[in-house]
Amino acid sequence: MKFLIKGVEIILGSILMMLIIFIVFQRYTSREKIENRIINRSEVVKIDPFNLDEKSITYNSKMENNSEEPQAHTQNNPLSAKRQAVLFKAQAMIDVKWTPKYDLKNKYAPYTFTKGKTYTGVPYSMDLYQIRAVGDFLSKIDGSKIIYGNDCSGFVSACWGISRQTTLSLFEAVKKQKKVDGISVVEISWSDLKPGDALLLDNGKGKGHIVLYISMDEKDKDKINVYEQNVPTIIPFQPLPVARKDIRSKAALQKEGYFPIRLKSLD
Repeated sequence: MKFLIKGVEIILGSILMMLIIFIVFQRYTSREKIENRIINRSEVVKIDPFNLDEKSITYNSKMENNSEEPQAHTQNNPLSAKRQAVLFKAQAMIDVKWTPKYDLKNKYAPYTFTKGKTYTGVPYSMDLYQIRAVGDFLSKIDGSKIIYGNDCSGFVSACWGISRQTTLSLFEAVKKQKKVDGISVVEISWSDLKPGDALLLDNGKGKGHIVLYISMDEKDKDKINVYEQNVPTIIPFQPLPVARKDIRSKAALQKEGYFPIRLKSLD
């Protein structure tokens, strides 16, 4: 009988412990849902699927110190003010330094921005709220318990100054001649690329990627300098995914199906 009573006590104790854990978990997730409710959903369209398929990246050796300013197209053909604004906005999101007050874990992959460590660059994030500028990011991330940032298309949308788009919505804008905020997005030739244009990949179903074009390497025409938000394929996700300047292979991009596009308002 004593063993029976003891067994019942153990079972009841286990049930009570599980109930406590369940209640704590529910309160935590409820708090998180409340925080997410304040997110502005008016800018949201379909979110790109998370993937780790980008293999043609050469990581920039200046990952922690991208302080160089975007350069004009050529001395004889300087950039327009609109194109300069696009590049400076991208560079600002790459240069921004921030220190989380809590460990910030990503929902879609096992990487963490560690409490008290200083990072450079707006983080990669596929959440509903997409960062539009450095000031926006710093105000959101200050004291936050969740990651704020942008994904590849959110990054390009912010730099272009248009409403939040996805690779699919940009793909359809080009292929179906749909305007974005009343502005045309058109396909251009590789030879016509200018700083501030973009290179787009999409399978027509929302799986893809987009990078912001900066320039061709003067010594190696296969190397393309780009700004982008992307998740690295190197495990354990190093360098951590933040907005950055990368070097891409033109041949590899063409083989994968990327094509150049332009926001017509930049002309």
